Amino acid sequence: MEWYIPITIIPGIGLIIMSTSNIILVLNEEITRLEYSDSKNTDIIRAKTIQLKVLSIAISFQYLGILFFLMSGIAGYLSDSLSFLKYLLITGVGLVTLSILLLLFYSLKAINIRQKHLKI
Repeated sequence: MEWYIPITIIPGIGLIIMSTSNIILVLNEEITRLEYSDSKNTDIIRAKTIQLKVLSIAISFQYLGILFFLMSGIAGYLSDSLSFLKYLLITGVGLVTLSILLLLFYSLKAINIRQKHLKI
């Protein structure tokens, strides 16, 4: 495997990070709006705060995944040890996969929270 292959994946993960950051900002604004509204629904605020925590964990896994992809590329360039390179690459893939699973969990939960908020 060529040393630069893990590094070519980083821009794609960067797009996921940008999207997740945008979702975090919007969710944070929504929580703030709910806190200062007249009809303060603490259940909805609590659920959205949990969502914010899930998104924060997901974005942390994305950053760690990028770190491991970068280290894998650098290790592949500096060393001939394919086993170490594969270990770093698999760890990065695992972290990004976990973050995507957390984003999926967030998406599914967001629908339920929205329905509860709209009382459907």
